[in-house]
Amino acid sequence: MYNSMRFGSSNTLFLLMCLCLLLFAVGCDNTSRRKKRKQEYAGIVDLDSIKRRGSLIMLTENSASTYFLYRNQQSGFDYELALAFAKHLGVRLEVKLIDDVDRMFEMLRNGNADLVASNLTITPHRSDSVSFSKPLYQTRQVLVQRKIEPTESQSTLAIQDSTQLGLMPIWVHRYSSFYERLQEIAAGSGQSIRIEEAPGEISTDDLIRLVDDGAIPATITDENLATIELSNYDNIDVGVPVSGLQDIAWAVRKESTSLLAELNLWLASKEGVLRSKRLYRKYFNEANLARPKGFVLPKVGPGAISPFDSLFKVYAPQLGWDWRMLASIAYHESHFNPQAQSWSGAYGLMQLMPQTAIRFGCTSTPTPECSVQAATKYIKYLQNMWQKRVPNDAERTKFVLASYNIGQGHIIDAQNLARELGMKDSVWDGNVAEALLMKQQEKYYTMSCVKHGYCNAREPFIFVQKIIGTYDLYKSVSSEK
Repeated sequence: MYNSMRFGSSNTLFLLMCLCLLLFAVGCDNTSRRKKRKQEYAGIVDLDSIKRRGSLIMLTENSASTYFLYRNQQSGFDYELALAFAKHLGVRLEVKLIDDVDRMFEMLRNGNADLVASNLTITPHRSDSVSFSKPLYQTRQVLVQRKIEPTESQSTLAIQDSTQLGLMPIWVHRYSSFYERLQEIAAGSGQSIRIEEAPGEISTDDLIRLVDDGAIPATITDENLATIELSNYDNIDVGVPVSGLQDIAWAVRKESTSLLAELNLWLASKEGVLRSKRLYRKYFNEANLARPKGFVLPKVGPGAISPFDSLFKVYAPQLGWDWRMLASIAYHESHFNPQAQSWSGAYGLMQLMPQTAIRFGCTSTPTPECSVQAATKYIKYLQNMWQKRVPNDAERTKFVLASYNIGQGHIIDAQNLARELGMKDSVWDGNVAEALLMKQQEKYYTMSCVKHGYCNAREPFIFVQKIIGTYDLYKSVSSEK
C-alpha cells in the first residue's frame, strides 16, 4: 500500500514537472515571437522587414539639396533618388525630417529608420557606427567668407588659401565633417584655427546667410551646396577649397547587410547611374531656364510686348487684370519661349509644373494658348483662395504672384509666421514678405505655425518685385488695347 502510494505520488510529480517545462517553453517561444515581431516592426531585420512593412523610412534634413517643397511638389536630390530606390523595391517612401545628423544616426541605429540620405560625407569616425553605400558623387569642402572692400594692397578676400585659416574664427557644427576637417588641417599644418561651435538649431544654410549678413566671418560647406547658395547672396565668396574631393553617400545600419547590398546593386545599375546623374545635373548645376538652342524671340510690332499679346488680352479679363500683368509673368517665367523647360520640370510659356498644368486642363506638350489658359485658371484658383485672407486687391495680387512662383503652402506659412511675430498678416511688403525670408532660417521654419518647412524664399521675394516692376514698365511702353 505504501509503495503504491509512493509510486502514484512520484508519477504525479513527474507529470507536473513536464507540464511546467511545456508552459515555460511555450512562454519563451511567444516572447521570442513578440520580440521578433517588434524588431521587424522597428525595421531591425533588414530588407525583408522593409518589404513586409511596405515602406522605406528615410531620414533627411529640410534643405535646398536634400528635401524641400517647390511649387507644391516634393523635391530635392536625396528625396527623388530615394523615391526611385523605394519604387525599385516595390515599397512606398516615408520621409522623416530631422535637423541633427547625430540624432539621425541614433534613430538609424535604434531601428527607427532604414536609411539616412542627407548629403553625408564618408568619414572614418562615422564608418565606425554605420555602413555607407557606394558614393553618390564627390565634392570638396570650401570656405564661405564675406567679401571685403579691396585696397591697393589687399584683395576682396581676407583668406586667400587654406594656409590662412587661422586669420578669422570659423563657425561649424561640432559633429560635422567640416569640424573634423578643420581639426585635421590644424593638426597637420600647425595652424592655430579658431573653431566656433554653431548651435544645433542653426543650419548650414543659416550659417551661410549669417556670413552674407556680416554676423559671423566664415563657415565651411560642400562646394556643390555652395553653388546653390551663391545665387542667393551678394556678399559671399566660396572659392577657397579646404579639402580634396570627398565621397558623399547614404548610410544604413551595420546589421542591414541585405539592404546595403541591394542599394549598391541598384546604384551601380544602368537605371541607378542614369537617375543619379540626371538628378545631380538638376539640383547642383545652375538651375537656369533651359532654352532650346537657336531659340530667337520673333520680332513684334511697335507698342507690342510679345507675339502672344493677343492671348494675354483674351484671358486677363477673367482675372480682373490688365493683360500686361500676364505678359510680365510670361516674360520672367519663360522669356516668351513656349518650348522652355526649367530645372524643376516646369514647362511652356507660363512655366507650369506638370501636375498643375494637368489639373487645370493642359497637356504635357502645351500650345501657347493652352499654357496661358491653364495658368489663368490656376491664378483664378489662387485669387479665390486668398480672397478672405487678404481683402485688399493690390496686396492680394502680391500674395497670388508669390504663390504662383513657389506654391501657396509656403506663403500661407509666411502669413502664419507674420501673425505669430506680430506683423501685419495681410500686407506683403515689410511684413509677410519679410516673414517669408525668415523661412530660410531653421529657427523659423521649424516653428509649429510653419507646416511646409524650408523655403528658398529669396526667389519668390524677388519674383514679386520683378513682376510688379516689369508690369509698371510695360504700362509705359505699350498700348492698353
